[in-house]
Amino acid sequence: MDNMITGVLSATLFIAFAAGLAESINAIPFMIIVAIVSVMLLVDLVQSIKQGFSGKDQQRDD
Repeated sequence: MDNMITGVLSATLFIAFAAGLAESINAIPFMIIVAIVSVMLLVDLVQSIKQGFSGKDQQRDD
């Protein structure tokens, strides 16, 4: 659960910062790069959250 909270918070902060920077620079290639990286970040975040809820990565106390 902690990983989900920190992942969503960090993704939100990164996207807000990078989108603001892309808007202030106002260069189309940079905007495209920011958009692609943001989509990859969100896909990885969703996959990590799903994997965390499936329990495959959790340690067991054997």
